[in-house]
Amino acid sequence: MNAEEIAARLLRFQAESSQRLHLIASENQMPEPAWAPYLTEALSRYCFGNAGGENWAWPGRGDLAELESAAARGIGALLGARYVNVKPISGLSAMTVALSALAGSAGTVFSLAESDGGHGSTAFVARRFGLHWQPLPFDPANWCVDVVALARQARCITGPVLVYLDSFMALFPHDIKAIRDAVGDPVTIHYDGSHTLGLIAGGVFQDPLAEGADSVGGSVHKTWPGPTGKGIVATNDAGVANRIDDHAAGWISHSHLADTAALAFSVAWMTDHARDYATAVVANARRLAAALTEQGFTVCAAARGYTQSHQVWVDINRICPAETASRLLYDAGIVVNAIDIPYLNAPGLRLGVQELTFTGLDEHGVDELAVLIACAVIHREPPESVARAVAALRARYTSSTEQHAADEFLRVLDLPEVRTP
Repeated sequence: MNAEEIAARLLRFQAESSQRLHLIASENQMPEPAWAPYLTEALSRYCFGNAGGENWAWPGRGDLAELESAAARGIGALLGARYVNVKPISGLSAMTVALSALAGSAGTVFSLAESDGGHGSTAFVARRFGLHWQPLPFDPANWCVDVVALARQARCITGPVLVYLDSFMALFPHDIKAIRDAVGDPVTIHYDGSHTLGLIAGGVFQDPLAEGADSVGGSVHKTWPGPTGKGIVATNDAGVANRIDDHAAGWISHSHLADTAALAFSVAWMTDHARDYATAVVANARRLAAALTEQGFTVCAAARGYTQSHQVWVDINRICPAETASRLLYDAGIVVNAIDIPYLNAPGLRLGVQELTFTGLDEHGVDELAVLIACAVIHREPPESVARAVAALRARYTSSTEQHAADEFLRVLDLPEVRTP
């Protein structure tokens, strides 16, 4: 493809995607200033210096080093952590660093099985490191780790043990204190907060480090509204911090300084807005779950109030296959995940409200959204009719920046007009 063809496809995607309501639980927007670093020299430079010093092998990077330091300080303040490493270049990168640094040679790693909501990569990475992976025993009736069974299993293990708490499917907090009591003090507990980090920073989900975890980490582009190319690992233990720093240096060379600068902007935003934003996310999730139930959908975990996070799980199969529901909603301008959900016999819908909350949707908009979802999936109203109502909802409740982005894109490419294919 030539430049015009590449630009045309990107602009078409921009135009189409920016007009939809996105309910993907693993995506978010960023504050607008966080877009700017990708048009600066930070995009193509390394930084191996430290804030306040000069590395003459890589001269002139002091400002970039200070941005990295500022991001780490801000994250530490929000998470209650004295030491924060922002070198990882994704959530999976942060996972790799944490497993490498914390598991010990040929040790045992407990994490959630995929069927219980764990991330599929955790067991894979652990095994590739030569570690002994075991699934955390889980109690599906109470949506939590079975600490009695965990205590029994932990007593049978010799050598280093790491409990890696990762929830790809995350409705409720982990009882970290009970997990700590079950495994004892010598065991290391790492909390992967990829999905809930923004809620943790806002003080509305849980406080892993205060509750007994040795470290916390994850990606910063789900409930935390930051760049997709960043992950973090944080701790209050100086020894753990040193191991994290050593292993991060070994696994990561270029830590993507434009992403680091974007992270710094998102940290500044979260410093000002984290509590209000996180409170609104959880309120919107619970309201959406209740409103969907009123519309005739079956929403998981009703007995526990549906959710304490940004996620809402819908058991859609009695109405139609999840893939069909996803297609119907996409045609109506609403983007959702149709994926396997723990303890359902068929795939369901995993909805996330963090992006819509970040861009302005309030409780009244959530009620209207639930009606539109029902119009598309249950009542099978014409998709173009529902799409018009979705567009009107989006225009009323969410900030609109797509034209600014498209104009800036054309300016940078020096292409006055591009026709989409």
